Amino acid sequence: MDYKKIIVDSWIYTQSNKKLIIWFGFIPSILTTTVGIGYIAYQIFAFKKSYIFGDEESSALGEVVTFMWEFVNSHLTWTVPLIIIAVIFGVFYFLFPTLARAASLQMIARHRNGQEASIGTGLKYGIMAFLQLFEYHMIIKTFSFFSLLIEMSFVVRNLGPVLFKLLLPVFMIMIIISFVLMLLFTYTDFFIVIDGKGVFDSMKSSAKLVVLSWKHTFLITILMILIGVRIFIQAIMVFAIPALIIAVTGYLATVTLPATGIIVGGVVGLVCLFLASYLNGVIDIFSYTVWTYTFLDLTSEKHLSAREAITD
Repeated sequence: MDYKKIIVDSWIYTQSNKKLIIWFGFIPSILTTTVGIGYIAYQIFAFKKSYIFGDEESSALGEVVTFMWEFVNSHLTWTVPLIIIAVIFGVFYFLFPTLARAASLQMIARHRNGQEASIGTGLKYGIMAFLQLFEYHMIIKTFSFFSLLIEMSFVVRNLGPVLFKLLLPVFMIMIIISFVLMLLFTYTDFFIVIDGKGVFDSMKSSAKLVVLSWKHTFLITILMILIGVRIFIQAIMVFAIPALIIAVTGYLATVTLPATGIIVGGVVGLVCLFLASYLNGVIDIFSYTVWTYTFLDLTSEKHLSAREAITD
């Protein structure tokens, strides 16, 4: 397998398919980045209100609920429209990123095999694999590295450093297990979307393919690094955007009208959000392409059993 060719071809394909980036990279990334910003902002606020900073009597969740209740009481006419917007956003957030991933894999695989595939084609076949892929993502999300970090932060914030130190070996073991499982299930998405297999059959097939293709560990390592870079970039953006908004808004509010500071801070935040989402979208599509090409190449290879004889 020519690793360099796969990566170069994947980058060329990514750059030549802007519609794929916009529809199945940029748009879902806006959803996930926005939620990530909100979640990280809440974590920062929760840590600030925890015993770590000496404010043990207040509750971050309680203050958030109180703020929302007071806002609703003060702006009754906004309540229904905001609820509708929140519900629509929530539905898109939970469903569209998974659908976009399924549609992307379909388009990339069909193009690699010489088929004509448009955005509509990707959506059509992506919908057929959506439920299985959504089910798999719900199962595997429990073992994700991000979920473990959230659990660790909860323990530190609410149960104290002593108990956290006691549980740290358990968390480290869970992180190692998470890494192994993610590695074994590398190709599960592709067996579900491209081959149309069930969730557990795909997980088993993925683990078998990873074991049989141990010579390609170097490529898998590179791909894991690519995913790590994507997560690192997203993490920087998630931290930077709210910090930038707060800094700009706070500064302008001290030197000019508060309303001006809020408007400028909002515009800066939106620009940063769109830039971060587009960058993440490009990296997502590039990663999907590399993985898809690798999957198609590996599954096209024939693995001989011990009973088969090689004939000239």
